[in-house]
Amino acid sequence: MEKLRIVLCDANVREMEYYADICRGICAINNIPAELKLYSNSHDLLFDLKDDAFSALVSIVVIDPAGDFAGIPAAMRGDGYDGLIFYLSHSTVPEQYHQAFDADAYNYAQKGGDYNSLLRFQMTFKESLQAARKLERQYIAVSCAGEYRQIEIRDIYYFEASMNHMVCVWYTDGKFLFRSTISELEARLKGRSFVRVQRSFLVALGGICRLSFEQVTLTNGKSIPVGRSNYAALKDALDKWSQI
Repeated sequence: MEKLRIVLCDANVREMEYYADICRGICAINNIPAELKLYSNSHDLLFDLKDDAFSALVSIVVIDPAGDFAGIPAAMRGDGYDGLIFYLSHSTVPEQYHQAFDADAYNYAQKGGDYNSLLRFQMTFKESLQAARKLERQYIAVSCAGEYRQIEIRDIYYFEASMNHMVCVWYTDGKFLFRSTISELEARLKGRSFVRVQRSFLVALGGICRLSFEQVTLTNGKSIPVGRSNYAALKDALDKWSQI
């Protein structure tokens, strides 16, 4: 399972660290690997968001929109961020709720140390994790030399190993070369209907239209060699996939 990237934004560092610990605990209890990054000012956040590869990998933004962060959610949406935004604030001002709606926020929770406030945050954050995982399963984000692509899983035909720990992904809109290995991708895409057909190739089961002992033929017309040691596992995976 790939890590979820979660960003917390709050000018109140003590409160941000408190909620970050709660988020880490919820992720651990639910066996969801996560990487958290904390921001106490909008300048640092905006600097990192200039890197398209960074913003593409952020699954959830938990933000207190007061003060320095007031315009950040709307700005992120305007720049094309399509991940989850979770409002977390002491404020009960209706304008804050309107801003959350305008920014297409996934949810809005009130800060507070009382039992009900903490319980609501825990429940809604857990729901946001599940929503983020469903969204993540639809795409794979890859980058190289400052350029990134967010590619729909269903559009991918196969991955092909290249030189110097580089991999080329072939999909409906073309191809893209990025830094990785076939083994890393096989682990990253486990459970998403991809199978190793040969040492240098990882193929989408849904893209296979014909299988022989020597090769697979894909729906885009490409033929890929099948390794002798991979044939049995490939045929079994293809049989199971066709019955789904």
